[in-house]
Amino acid sequence: MRSDLFWAVVDHARTWLGEDGPFRHAIEKQNGRLDGATLRRVAIAYNVSRGIKKENSEDSHAEAIAELINRAPPWPSALSERANRCLKIAKVAKSRGHTDKLQASAMTKFSWFSDPAEWTVYDRFVAHAMNASGQDTQARLLNFYAALEKRRFTELTRHIQAELDEWKPMPLFGARVLDKLMMLHGARELQPRWADNTISIATSFLEVLPAEWRDSVEHVAGKVERAIDARAFLHG
Repeated sequence: MRSDLFWAVVDHARTWLGEDGPFRHAIEKQNGRLDGATLRRVAIAYNVSRGIKKENSEDSHAEAIAELINRAPPWPSALSERANRCLKIAKVAKSRGHTDKLQASAMTKFSWFSDPAEWTVYDRFVAHAMNASGQDTQARLLNFYAALEKRRFTELTRHIQAELDEWKPMPLFGARVLDKLMMLHGARELQPRWADNTISIATSFLEVLPAEWRDSVEHVAGKVERAIDARAFLHG
């Protein structure tokens, strides 16, 4: 029986081919700049579009948020500092009327597409997986990234990345693998059907691949399975 870490790699490959890769490619074609159209497409795919206002065909609010991200200071090295940068962007977006509420989770997602290396997104599943509690979204978000630092997230990401970098078919990210692992773990308690459905879709993805590709994906997923202690990471 395959582990959730194995399925996290497979599902990362699936979503990279289907959505994440094209979104990231659109940004790379613009020299790393995020535009409003790509931001909106990401928002729709990740179910955060309703939080970004849209009042005209130009989608000026999405454009404005994209510019906030493009003009933000470079990524700090620490996860907690990166989280604070996302929070600051979310607060500015709200104060300028681009969002009605504090869209902190959305900003972590947009920021991942802008600069994905060694970063991961925030949502309720991953927060639950890391036991990140708090009275409001801001507190839970900051506690989540603090928990990741305590559990050596960046170090583990690099171990996974070393395995993925040897696999040439597509540029996958170690941090995204851990994100998907946390999502599966958190969903098993909050929404078990979601976790089961995700693995079912990943299984079907493997089954429809040409045999050579299927063997290749299974091989790299197996190497990642052996590269880190997923149980120790999830249980602190």
